[in-house]
Amino acid sequence: MPGISIDVNDRRIATIDLTGLQTVDVSVRGALDCEPGAALTAMGGNYEAGRCSHLFWIFEQALLHGEVVRISLDEQCGIADKGKTIKELFPDAEPSAKTDFTISDEMAAEIRARPRLRESFIVQGGTSSGQAAQAASDDRNTDFVFGLLWSSFQPDQVRVRLSTYCFDDVLARTGGTQHLKTMIDLGESASFSLVQ
Repeated sequence: MPGISIDVNDRRIATIDLTGLQTVDVSVRGALDCEPGAALTAMGGNYEAGRCSHLFWIFEQALLHGEVVRISLDEQCGIADKGKTIKELFPDAEPSAKTDFTISDEMAAEIRARPRLRESFIVQGGTSSGQAAQAASDDRNTDFVFGLLWSSFQPDQVRVRLSTYCFDDVLARTGGTQHLKTMIDLGESASFSLVQ
């Protein structure tokens, strides 16, 4: 079974064995009103009825300007890291019974009132096959996400995307501005860096 490996500045920080998993999502997210400026998360699981398991291999790891994240779809997994459940990550947290995640008018007003913590960002994403894109913030693009999504339905490929968006896009459930949308195959990789 293939695996996913994640490196930051050529240092391996996680290896995920895809055996028995349905989906794995590796993403870097950031926004002008959030600290840190970019955070890396790798999560996934098997969500079949009666077998729901959600695991994290990386949880909101801060990235510095200039650091390069490389995510590879490897033909063989090698030695894998064990994912952690939410309970393992946050053993002292009280269980939540919340099931409604609708953004209320009050919540929207609080989000809109957040001060900007930085003036701008520039991000880059690309693949080992040569596809590349760069995106910069502006009045309509205050947030970004670089993401890779693997599914057991297409185990030999991973979807790659780089998007910028704003809070209005979230409320309207639109995808924002797509800068990169492609696939990588077994043996290939995708990379991301926060340039500014």
